[in-house]
Amino acid sequence: MTLSNLKRIELRKEWADEARDFTPWLSSEKGLAMLGELLGMELELEDTEVRVGSYRADIVAKDSLSEQYVVIENQLEPTNHDHIGKLFTYAASFGASSLVWIAQKFREEHRQAIDWFNDMTVKDVDFFGIEIELLQIGDSPYAPNFKIVSKPNEWTRSIRASKQKLSKWDSIKQQFWSEFNDYIAENKVPINKRKPHIGHWYDVSMGISTANFTFTLRSNKKDIACELYINSTEAKELFNHLEEDKDEIESIIGGKMEWHELPEKKASRIIFRKKIDPADESKWQDAFEWYAMMIGKFREAFVERVKAF
Repeated sequence: MTLSNLKRIELRKEWADEARDFTPWLSSEKGLAMLGELLGMELELEDTEVRVGSYRADIVAKDSLSEQYVVIENQLEPTNHDHIGKLFTYAASFGASSLVWIAQKFREEHRQAIDWFNDMTVKDVDFFGIEIELLQIGDSPYAPNFKIVSKPNEWTRSIRASKQKLSKWDSIKQQFWSEFNDYIAENKVPINKRKPHIGHWYDVSMGISTANFTFTLRSNKKDIACELYINSTEAKELFNHLEEDKDEIESIIGGKMEWHELPEKKASRIIFRKKIDPADESKWQDAFEWYAMMIGKFREAFVERVKAF
């Protein structure tokens, strides 16, 4: 077998100009999908070259699962002081929850600055430093590759959050989702990781904008759940369409489900619960294994039915 060499290509061979070439590619559906997969987000473009005072933000996007703004600054060169100042300005202007700085190379002082910023904040704003490179094998097309060089330290944040008077249950939830992310990575579970937080839910994209899967946990009821969350203008119609196949769906899932049309609300929910106490750390492995099993069953039961609606 003949092996080929992996070559790194100068970025400007593909994107000669940052504003005219690189920003349009990065803000495209394909570019944002690649970046979103890396960050554990579902990124949708809001706009490019958005004016903020005398500056222009390269890309403003929104994470469709959290409904939070993400500001992206990109460079086809090593990082400089100018961009880090702009990012803080944009964060304040847009109320962004995530700042993403993409560059050809990160200077050590800028990587340290991002680490310091992430260590000093508990929530609200996350700062990511990402290097981009172009790779080629033989005469193959160029392949962009993102590498995270700095990101929030969720373990440090969870410890610090508990010291800043987050409730015990909030701290447990944040650590639960952080360790769930570790489980996903270690066991190669086909789920895009989400940022650990203090909420009782963890959203999983099903590749369809009308609905998503959600893992939840409850301390008062001592249970966990996997559900289909439908949140669209056609939520009730889709819910009724799925309910027609209720027996077959529950056969795939393996038990009786809760079918909540919620007629007075926009959304509808279909839920399957499991008695596992999420406050008991010794039960977390069981919970993670159950989530991994259920996402496969939920995909089998719902994805094609929702697509066919």
